[in-house]
Amino acid sequence: MNDWRTLLLVGRRDFVERLKSRAFQISTALTIVLVLAAVVLPQLFDNGPNEWEVGVVGIDPSQLEITMQALQASNDAVAVNVRTAVSRDDVIVLLEDGEIDVAVVRGEGVIAGDGTSRALSTLAAAAVTAVELTSRAEQLGLSPEQVAGLLGIEQPPIRSIGGDEEPDDRGAETLALFATILLFVSIVTYGQWILIGVIEEKSNRVVEVVVGTVSPRTLLTGKVFGIGLLGLIQLVVIAIVAFAALRVTGAGDLPDTTGAVVLASAFWFLGGFAFYATAYAAAGALVSRQEEAQNAAFPLTLVLMAAYFVATFSISGDNPVIRVASLLPPFAPMTMPLQIALGRASTTEILISSALMVLGVYFLLRVAARIYRGGILRSGGKIRINEAWRSAEGR
Repeated sequence: MNDWRTLLLVGRRDFVERLKSRAFQISTALTIVLVLAAVVLPQLFDNGPNEWEVGVVGIDPSQLEITMQALQASNDAVAVNVRTAVSRDDVIVLLEDGEIDVAVVRGEGVIAGDGTSRALSTLAAAAVTAVELTSRAEQLGLSPEQVAGLLGIEQPPIRSIGGDEEPDDRGAETLALFATILLFVSIVTYGQWILIGVIEEKSNRVVEVVVGTVSPRTLLTGKVFGIGLLGLIQLVVIAIVAFAALRVTGAGDLPDTTGAVVLASAFWFLGGFAFYATAYAAAGALVSRQEEAQNAAFPLTLVLMAAYFVATFSISGDNPVIRVASLLPPFAPMTMPLQIALGRASTTEILISSALMVLGVYFLLRVAARIYRGGILRSGGKIRINEAWRSAEGR
């Protein structure tokens, strides 16, 4: 039988078998429910602020207050109280003390505090633009029709208390964290499926019949392909549900990097799964009982956890550790999608990481296939890696 046809048959068998399993169906349904709950529940219980306190310097407070109120949606409006401060220093003190939620200084723009919501900062900036537009129109004696020509006024910058412009990266951080968690859980879960499946086939001696007609390498590759495809489909379904829920509820705006993150997550899930799944399969071939499964998988899970922690601890700041980790195959599935989501990965780094991921999968597949071949037909206890390696020489 043609090797490719055999590989597809093996992959189809594992795909269908896992698709029909209760574990897959329940885990998929539970994950979708949890995603929907994470998006919908905060909207049900979060009534938002009752009012916003705004401090201004050099701007008519009544005009700004009326404008901010008018710019809000009527069914979701929040009361706005605007007070005048003597100087910039005074309004900064009020902001730092929490007496106001945001500050507006003529000639400088909007100054946000540590707890200022992005919605309030954007509203204040839009209101300043509208006030400035009206003021210029009055000075020039323009008619309402001519005011439209002033709509090109650039929105004033939104800055933090320290003076730096405030980037809108909260959505990117949330997306990056979501993608990292989903990739970690998926690779561990499906890797464990590979591990347990190999041990089951070995313990009930099904594999002895299969390897009589299918080479161990083809059997291993087909198994990884079938379960990996199922895992990718599950990820896509979960992502579609999450994005649809965000759209319907309006819980948050998706960052500009969303498309790139989705594609990167799909690529590095496939690469990461292929990398770790072959290793999990080799680990399963070295043991004969389900009780030994966790011990066999522990070193691999430890590496995955290290990659996960490197990624999550680096969300708030860039550092050389995550840059190096995002290039290496054992860590890239967790770290590179995060780097892309946060806009830190250069094109060169993405290409290098992709190339190393492909090479890493190819190399590990060859090594794991030999260990798998040397250990899959041996029973009676745990087998050392070097024993499985030497045992494969005669097969």
